[in-house]
Amino acid sequence: MKHTDKKVLSMGALTLSALLLTGCGDLGGGGGGGGEEPTGGSAATEATGSATPTAEQSASGSPTSSGSPSASESAGGTASPSASGSASGSPSATPSGGAEAGAVTGAVVAAEEAVTGGQAFEIDRKDSGEGWEVTLAVEDREQEVEVSADGEQVTPQETDDELDPADRDNLAAVQVPLEDAVRTALGEVDGTLDSAELDTEDGVVVWEVDVDESDGTSVDVHINAENGSVLKVDR
Repeated sequence: MKHTDKKVLSMGALTLSALLLTGCGDLGGGGGGGGEEPTGGSAATEATGSATPTAEQSASGSPTSSGSPSASESAGGTASPSASGSASGSPSATPSGGAEAGAVTGAVVAAEEAVTGGQAFEIDRKDSGEGWEVTLAVEDREQEVEVSADGEQVTPQETDDELDPADRDNLAAVQVPLEDAVRTALGEVDGTLDSAELDTEDGVVVWEVDVDESDGTSVDVHINAENGSVLKVDR
């Protein structure tokens, strides 16, 4: 009986050991499963983290987003030169000496309107520089008038001079009026008008226009009184 009991005890111990080993194995498997979860969680986190920056980068650095400023800059760049072009257009529309030519034209027109039947054939800047002296042919006589710088005031002078025969003949050949000749001369020489009068050059009737440059140089421009061409410029 004692021998049998020892065998029974041995079998029981083996069974218990097997159970313990089995339980340890289950615990290890559970631990292994728990160990794999972080791995899976890490993979999921990496996938999520990777996707998120990509979406943000796509939103912030997409071609459409970056293209918009370029389009704005391009539009702005195009508009600015155009606006500048309108301001730079103004200067190009005004020829050199345009203001001076306009003042002379105003003086000549004012003088001719003040003297019925008068034709201007000479103009001189007054010594004060604040107006003009215009000489007109009225039939067979001369008439001088003073015109203010702005052309608003015209004052006929008392004269009783007969028209010079040479001036009468030259006036008969004139096709280009005095003011047009002055405008042409000021287009050739940038300056201010000192005087202009009828003359002849090698048998050709000309307007001799005296222009003062900014440095004080006096320049004579000879304009053909029949066709308005520039014959010569003397400095």
